[in-house]
Amino acid sequence: MYLDPGFGGMLVQALVALAAVGGGILFSFRKKIRGLFKKTNKNSTPRRNTTTTDDAIDTLSEKEK
Repeated sequence: MYLDPGFGGMLVQALVALAAVGGGILFSFRKKIRGLFKKTNKNSTPRRNTTTTDDAIDTLSEKEK
């Protein structure tokens, strides 16, 4: 079986592309992946954003005064 010299370069390029795609996928799903390994306390409640839209509007209108 004959493998020409261009095949080695193509193989290296495919491996680099595969590593880049895999890294991009891991980067985009990093929060979900961390959540799988993070210990959670069953008694704790999740944090919520306490600022409402009305509070933000009131804050903006106070700055204009």
